[in-house]
Amino acid sequence: MKLPLKWLKEYVNVDVTDEELVEKLMWRGFEVASIDSELGEVEGVVVGRVLSVEDHPNANSLHVCRIDAGTGETLTIVCGAPNVAKGALVPVAKIGAKLPGKITIGEVEMRGVKSSGMLCSGKELGLTEGDYPGSEVHGLLLLQGEHAPGEPIEKALGMDDVIFEIELTPNRADCQSIIGMCREVASALGKPFFEPVIRDVAGQGNASDYARVTVENAQLCPRYAARVVADLKIEPSPAWMQKKLKSVGMRPINNIVDITNLVMAEYGHPMHPFDLACISQGHIIVRNAYENEVVVTLDSKPRNVTPDMLLIADPERGVAVAGVMGGENSEITENTKAALFEAAVFKGSNIRATCRKLRHKTDAAARFIKGVEAVSAMKALNRAIELVDELKAGTVIGGVIDVCESAPTERKIRVDWQHVNRILNTSFTAREMADMLATISISSKIDGEALIVSVPHYRVDIESSIEADWDIAEEIARIYGYYNIEPTLMRGDTFLGRLSPEFAFEDRLKDEMVSMGAYEMYNYNFTGPAVLDELRLPEKDEKRRTVRILNPFGEDQSLMRTTLLPGMLGTLSLNVKRRTGHGRFFEVGNVHFEEGGDLPTERKLLGIAYMGENEDFFTLKGSVEWLLRVFGIENASFRAGGGEYLHPGRKAEITLGEEIIGELGEIHPAVARSFELGAHAFVAEIEVAKLFKHQLAQKRYAPLPRFPVVVRDLAVIVDESVQAASMKETILRSPAQTLVEDVELFDVFKGNGIPEGKKSMAYSFTLRATDRTLTDEDIKQAVGAILGALQEEFGAILRV
Repeated sequence: MKLPLKWLKEYVNVDVTDEELVEKLMWRGFEVASIDSELGEVEGVVVGRVLSVEDHPNANSLHVCRIDAGTGETLTIVCGAPNVAKGALVPVAKIGAKLPGKITIGEVEMRGVKSSGMLCSGKELGLTEGDYPGSEVHGLLLLQGEHAPGEPIEKALGMDDVIFEIELTPNRADCQSIIGMCREVASALGKPFFEPVIRDVAGQGNASDYARVTVENAQLCPRYAARVVADLKIEPSPAWMQKKLKSVGMRPINNIVDITNLVMAEYGHPMHPFDLACISQGHIIVRNAYENEVVVTLDSKPRNVTPDMLLIADPERGVAVAGVMGGENSEITENTKAALFEAAVFKGSNIRATCRKLRHKTDAAARFIKGVEAVSAMKALNRAIELVDELKAGTVIGGVIDVCESAPTERKIRVDWQHVNRILNTSFTAREMADMLATISISSKIDGEALIVSVPHYRVDIESSIEADWDIAEEIARIYGYYNIEPTLMRGDTFLGRLSPEFAFEDRLKDEMVSMGAYEMYNYNFTGPAVLDELRLPEKDEKRRTVRILNPFGEDQSLMRTTLLPGMLGTLSLNVKRRTGHGRFFEVGNVHFEEGGDLPTERKLLGIAYMGENEDFFTLKGSVEWLLRVFGIENASFRAGGGEYLHPGRKAEITLGEEIIGELGEIHPAVARSFELGAHAFVAEIEVAKLFKHQLAQKRYAPLPRFPVVVRDLAVIVDESVQAASMKETILRSPAQTLVEDVELFDVFKGNGIPEGKKSMAYSFTLRATDRTLTDEDIKQAVGAILGALQEEFGAILRV
């Protein structure tokens, strides 16, 4: 934000140097990024009087001038300007002077005559006709009035102001104005703040006869105030107004537009004037945009607005994008006869979203985004009408159109002043705090252990909730001076730290993966729509229930991931391209699913990826089985199934009863090609929460066996479709289950001697009793029970 020193001095008696002012503002929390001259890069240029002009002896178009520049000696300067004349007062750039464009003046010899400086035109000083009359005339800039030779040129031009560039923090919306910064400077200097008194202009007639306002969305526009001015005289604004606007970086346009811009700079509240003749039926409607609606803004660009954006409209069309820019179809022109001056309050978050979507941000929008409030809207409106009347720019119509959702009320907060002392490590009394707050126009009264603070309407950054003590502590620290507060070590309660059971389980899970030679990887939580197609996901697959990000980095990162696979496969692909792709990898990360509620559903998954010559479906399955065994999950089983991104003949679901806790398999060849893997890859995804839920809560210990084990083999012929895991489960559930300790498949055979559509499966199982040595009869009955169970479940035939 630009703060001109002359404008500042209109409201505060500044009696310190520029450097001292910068220091005091810094300790108040306002960083001054730069101190600039109003004249810009010009240094060392003074007023000079032309004592004589002679033709150059060696050049027809040059003149040799004798100049009094206030140095006590006459300077000889060669000049080619056609309007140089004896007695004229002109800008003189002495040796060492600096001009715009990083030009430094030195002594030069021109056609045999030494020139000790340069006489300057307006263009060479970076001036325009609007800055000083005659600046754009061909030739020297001829100064008006009487000036002493040697006087700095900026003073002679009336451009000797100093501009402070203030870096505002986002919370201080009240300081995005001259008035707000003047209030802070006055407090920092210990001087009174002379707040301007706005003269009331009653006007004549009634504004309601000219216009009316309807606010359809009061949440996005809590206040809309307007006044009408008729019989407008559109002309350039006076020099003092143009000078003020330029000092804060604004371009003068005409008196009406300049008034609204001046008020925005002065009070920090954006305003906008509408040509009433362009408003159908004089009816302003504040509404959301319609689908596919287009508004052509003042910069002549069509803006495609969406229904979540707020518009200022009339009954026929949009006439402005609320809080951002007015419409071309209602701008003030030299033909405007009556205008509606608008001062409204728009919700900052909506203006921010609108600017982001339109990719266009204005000074007005920046102020709405930081925050404006209802009281300043009326102050800004009345100040604008006062200026209209002062400049005689039109006839003010009486009455104010004020559509306000709720009348602004004084806000009071209760502050524990002793807590403020504890925060700052100070020992102020309640009265001392109240006196300090009064210096920044915050009144308060003492109520026992509390301060009842009346928060000014413009201090929207001071909270009313549990943050109130901390906000007031910040104000006290700023006023007292951070440098006066004695430093202390951080203090607070300490607690014995520990991991929650879920985090401890996750750490153990990672340790087990590392123990199997796997490296942990981390991938982005974002993905894109194209990846879902590359994974061959069906349209109704739950992994397509993605959460869309409102402000994505790009389309390829516009969705929250629902599976770890894209990131893992992408990392594998990158490793393959760098010839480091073989190995074992895992990731533990969150995925998110859109469920239609306020928040998406979050799940934590363990992703495993194996790739290399020594890896296959069974090495991956073995690792998963080891994890299940480590966590005491003994009833898990594997059955055919899994996603479309897995090889149809090499994939399985991991189940606990009827509950699916994960899946594993080889990546489908089409998916492998899409990710440019160039080799077989084997992956698994397991839900961590389900592993945690089903883990063995407490280990069980059994004594060492006292009786010998008996090993038996059994080969049966079954249908080709029968799964090995199902047969193993049947053996373990058979009537002999109390004697069966372990079951292992050791042979599968199809071919000679085996009927078509059948296969031979041979199992080895161990039998043992806990209370006796098994007899031949016990063994015979157990084997018979197992065979009977297989015959009943699968129609198995004993292979002989």
